[in-house]
Amino acid sequence: MLRNKKIVKLNMVYFFVLGILLMSISSSVFAANYEIGLTKGTDVLIVNQYNETAWKNTVNTSSSPNNWFEGEADTLGAQSKIMIKGWNSITWGTYDVFVSLFLPALFESQEIFSLLMLMGSQGYNKTTINNNYTNSYDLWIGLTAVWNFTVGDFKEDPSDANDPILIFQNPTDIDDILNDYNNLSTVLNNNPVIFSSGYSFPILDSDEFLWLFIFNGLALGTPSGSYLENMINTLNCKNATVNKNILIIDRVGETNYTVEITYGSEGTMSSFVVKDISDNIIYQIVSRNSEWIFFTVVIILAICIGGLSAYLIFRRRKINRFRNKK
Repeated sequence: MLRNKKIVKLNMVYFFVLGILLMSISSSVFAANYEIGLTKGTDVLIVNQYNETAWKNTVNTSSSPNNWFEGEADTLGAQSKIMIKGWNSITWGTYDVFVSLFLPALFESQEIFSLLMLMGSQGYNKTTINNNYTNSYDLWIGLTAVWNFTVGDFKEDPSDANDPILIFQNPTDIDDILNDYNNLSTVLNNNPVIFSSGYSFPILDSDEFLWLFIFNGLALGTPSGSYLENMINTLNCKNATVNKNILIIDRVGETNYTVEITYGSEGTMSSFVVKDISDNIIYQIVSRNSEWIFFTVVIILAICIGGLSAYLIFRRRKINRFRNKK
């Protein structure tokens, strides 16, 4: 009876320690609130694969990866550097989201100032828009310096010294953001002065908005897998699915193809892959800073668990041999 009690006690200690170790890995997955995962530092993205012929036959005969990424993104071995300088918490109204997210994604920079002046002349200023669209959004804004894709050495000065990363603290806000944009765009498109000026605001569905956002500052709160799934479910995208921390988008070009975007532990993109319907890689960007730290921690924990198991087994056998000698 005593022997059984000690064995039970040893097993309880083992599972208790094991539980603590596993919780250190998995507790963030069940976190009720999302957190910012950004850390100051530099990452380098590398064009690891590019099949130009397959791109032309599958994605678009008249485009290249340069239509999606700045610089020489269509050249094998080209690199882009991203330096995270810091971040801050802020609350935006509808006007801030409209000006800071949608306008840079839809219009050239030299057009935006003229467009805002025109909107203001028609009464669509910050005060009026926020009074009519009263949602507010808490988000983290990360500030980065970005060097566009290049084959040679990076220049001393970045291509963009203040490129923003946008992380809305509640991923379910994303649906309200899209609805407010579409409602406001409908009003602006029906204004005769704005319409006659040649400006037009596209009405976006969920999939179009997601695709637009990916290339204009989208980052995720952590844990990124849960955040990503909540965001996609809220948007009710028809062509996007989530597999852990990988966003999978079905697209149609010359033929059907998929884009798989992996988000790392910081909530930013760590790989970007384009595949044809046979799952062949057409284009791939990878991060030089792999998730080696995470896997190192996992390996260390596995070694600790294995060592603890071996110790408990050895200890139990030693106790048993001692009892048998008696």
